[in-house]
Amino acid sequence: MSALSPSPAAFTPAFDPLIPHPVHVRDPYIVYKQLREHAPMYRSPHGVWIASRHAEISFMLKDAHFGRGYFYFENMAQRMGPGIVEQPVYASARNMMVMKDGEDHLRLRELVARAFAHKRIESMRPFMQSVMHDLIDVALKKSAFDVMLDLAFPLPSAVICQMIGVPKQDWPKFGQRKANGSRALEPAPLNPLEMFEQNQAVDEARDYFEWLIDLRRREPGDDLTSQLNAAEQQGRITHAETIDNLRMMFVGGQETTVNTIGNGLFALYEHPDQLHTLKQDMSLLPGAVTEMVRYDSAVQMTPRQAREDIEVAGSSIKAGETILCIVASANRDESAWPHAGQFDITRTSNYPLSFGGGPHYCLGAHLGQVETEVALQTIFERLPNLNPQMDNPRWLPGTVVFRGLQSLPATA
Repeated sequence: MSALSPSPAAFTPAFDPLIPHPVHVRDPYIVYKQLREHAPMYRSPHGVWIASRHAEISFMLKDAHFGRGYFYFENMAQRMGPGIVEQPVYASARNMMVMKDGEDHLRLRELVARAFAHKRIESMRPFMQSVMHDLIDVALKKSAFDVMLDLAFPLPSAVICQMIGVPKQDWPKFGQRKANGSRALEPAPLNPLEMFEQNQAVDEARDYFEWLIDLRRREPGDDLTSQLNAAEQQGRITHAETIDNLRMMFVGGQETTVNTIGNGLFALYEHPDQLHTLKQDMSLLPGAVTEMVRYDSAVQMTPRQAREDIEVAGSSIKAGETILCIVASANRDESAWPHAGQFDITRTSNYPLSFGGGPHYCLGAHLGQVETEVALQTIFERLPNLNPQMDNPRWLPGTVVFRGLQSLPATA
């Protein structure tokens, strides 16, 4: 693939994925626009390519010349020494479906796909609604509450617990917003305290899932843990892969949905006309959620790795080199969407790149859509006078892969 591209020679982007600047965390879209206009295929000083336009990113997400590639295993070892990837948080990540390519990826994906079937997800709507009603009941007993901590985070946590067969009495173990391994998916190296916290979280999760796997061997059910147990008995998955892919459900499925709910609500309250339009016609909700994902994506970027030498938009990428595909930038590309910088819940033919593409298209895309629809609909029904504090929003610090609010205080 080739295309005319602006020369990046005279342009130095104010963006470094290894050193996330607070200004970028607050509003990354200004920098993304500069990248699209001046350096759409930019090779950072760390040797990682950064892609920011829709055309190139859409191509690389789907083309067979590129794999998912977990570039931390190569680049991090080069920067910090080979021992770094043996730390529990990284050793665990290597077993996860989302970090694998080819036959290994397909093998694990097929084992978990049944849990994400559309019909199965749709059947969970009543359960999700019940969880949201319970959460709102508790929140209304407070003079003020936090939308993120009290509503957005516990919903996907409960849903994942239900899907993998966690006994209900243990759900609170997973209902706190704490270290869950997602920080390790950021390009920026972990500092010693973060490394300790992430490793501790991995060790605790492994201990719990060892117990859960044993429970479901004795008391199998219609849940993902029981399915993976059966696959392990058949030799289709290793024990370590079973444990680490159960953990992946929380790493990949929890933070993304939490942030989609939070970012979506924030966008609606930032645009009162769109909020009013949605409340007047809730049939717009599915399309509104898609627009929320496009406008302010919970996942800002995803890596791809070149499998062979290839030219993209005039840039020569060598085999083994990594490209950070900024899907959130692609979603704001004017060449793909008219008025891409505007938040418009009535958009049609809206296909954001936030869920990736090709064989790595996110299995949980429909689950996140349904969870967000249920969360917002229940909030609007039960909390019609919700008043979130929109001034000086607190975004998750030090993140470039995930974007979300750390908290959103509100009154009812």
